[in-house]
Formats: sequence, structure tokens, C-alpha cells
Amino acid sequence: MKLLTLPEQAVVKKDFGEIWSTKMVRNTMILVPVIMAVFLPILYLVLICFVPSNQINGADQMMKLLPKEAAGFNAQQSMFYLMTNMICPMFFLMIPLMSSSVSAACSFVGEKERSTIETLLLTPLSVKSIFKAKVLGCILLSAITTAISFVAFAIVISVGDIILQMPFFLNWNWLILVLLLAPAITVFGVVFMVLVSGRSKSYMESIQTSGYIVLPLILLFVGQFTGLFQLSALLLLFAAAVVVVADFLLWLFASRLFTPEKLLK
Repeated sequence: MKLLTLPEQAVVKKDFGEIWSTKMVRNTMILVPVIMAVFLPILYLVLICFVPSNQINGADQMMKLLPKEAAGFNAQQSMFYLMTNMICPMFFLMIPLMSSSVSAACSFVGEKERSTIETLLLTPLSVKSIFKAKVLGCILLSAITTAISFVAFAIVISVGDIILQMPFFLNWNWLILVLLLAPAITVFGVVFMVLVSGRSKSYMESIQTSGYIVLPLILLFVGQFTGLFQLSALLLLFAAAVVVVADFLLWLFASRLFTPEKLLK
């Protein structure tokens, strides 16, 4: 049994074309992964290799956050370990969050701005089918973006591991983050934007509202460096479970609110 029928696949292809043709959305879905998964890791790697650790602001405080398994690393290896396992996970999670948010905003709110929602509702597709096609299309596009970003990120970090003679970076934390937490955040970003789209009059307004969902990632980032907690496989697994439950509840809520009356309001 196909996940999407042929008419639903047509809606997905239409949305892909509209998302890619919208300059702001296209630039966001390209620039955010490039900056978060490639540029910043390369910048940190260059700094670690060429700038003495005693000249990096806050390096001493960061060294205190090293776990026991990194006790035998030298200064450069320790800084790279902290970057790979404490800083980059937060940067990486911004990719599925932003790509899912902007694509869903373009797909749902964009229909209102382009005045094409009426035409879409006149097709033989039911409102439920339209909702499913649009949500799954945005999830698929974000998943592809995230997967490509991780491959690029893995190449950069692997080069750093070779240069600094460190073990391969991929551990249980990264496996849970990439295979469980990132997909859960992708779904969350899409269904959250569906809820926002009902109250947003424009694409930009919906994007501004989506800024609130970035706050948990910021708090997670700050919490590590204040010593409040450390990222672990168990913590990431718990976070993924919480987000999955939130996804399920928001999906049910959003699907019920996705009605012609709400869309045409």
C-alpha cells in the first residue's frame, strides 16, 4: 500500500516546486545547513589547529566540562571533542528545525498568500488528504536536507579526527540525535507551523512566530555550559521520546483544525 496516492504525490511535487521557487525559503534551506554543518565546524577546526588554547576565551572553563573518557586528550583534542559533542549537536538540530519550519510555512501559509488555497480545495482530494500530502511532503524535504547536511558534517569532522589523531566521532549520542531526535524535531516543526498557519496572515509572520520553538535548543545549549547537565545518550533518548509524544498530540490537534473554514478565514 502506497503511503501517498497519485493525486497526493502531485500535491507534494507542487509544493516542492513552490518551495524551491521561493527565494527566501530556498536560501534558508541552503544557507542554514551550510553554515551549521560545514562552515562553523571548519571554522572551529581551524581555530583549534592554529590558535593556542590559552588564547581562546573561556577555554579553561570549557575544559572543566570534559567527561572522563576525554581525560587523556591533549589541549587541541579536548577542544575538538567539546566542539564535536557539545556545540555541534545544538547547531545540527537547527537544520531539521529550520528546514521543516520554513518549508511548512511556505506550503501552508504560502497557499493563502498566493490565493491558491481555494483552487486546491476544489480538487477531488479531501481536506484530510491535502493535510497528509502537505505534511509528509514537508517532512520528506526536511529529512533529505538533514541527511545531506549530516553527510557533509561527518566528512568535515572525520577530517578533523584524522588531523588531530582522534577516534571516529560517531557515538551513541550522535546516533540517537540523528536517527531519533532529528526526525522527531522535523515532524514537530511541520505540525507546529500547521497550527501557526491558521493564525498567520503572511509567510513572514509565521516564520517570526516559529522563533519560539528555537528557545528549547538555546536553553539546552546554555544548560551544558553552565554545568547544569551534560548531553548523554539517555538524556537525548528521553528528549526524543518527549518530542515524539508532542508530535503525536500536535498532529491530532492540527489535523482537526485543518478545515476549509480555517483555511479560508
